[in-house]
Amino acid sequence: MDSKIIFIKTSKGEDESNRLTNYLSSEIKRAFYLIDNKSTVKELMKRAAPSLRVSLEYMLQELINGGFIQDKDKVNCVTNIAIPRDRRVNSATKAYAGRDRRSARPLRVTERQISSHKIRSI
Repeated sequence: MDSKIIFIKTSKGEDESNRLTNYLSSEIKRAFYLIDNKSTVKELMKRAAPSLRVSLEYMLQELINGGFIQDKDKVNCVTNIAIPRDRRVNSATKAYAGRDRRSARPLRVTERQISSHKIRSI
């Protein structure tokens, strides 16, 4: 393992550090709590207890495999939000620009809508 790698916690790792989940054993948690999102592996080795230094690289690899931490340089957190076509609105005309190309019509004065049923006044 390269000593210049900086590890950051993933969302799964954040849940574990906030104690929302309990997936890790106590030994691996000791290595996990060393991760501060800015220290290199070399710095982590210096801060780790002597009993933990022997197996720290193995534990970091286990945390990577479990999805709790990842390399800061290999972050892939770009999310794409899909917008349904029939919900896109043209800002100039306020009309839908999707497949259905429908526009909303206001209810008449004689109609009142309760949930999905229309009731006509008598």
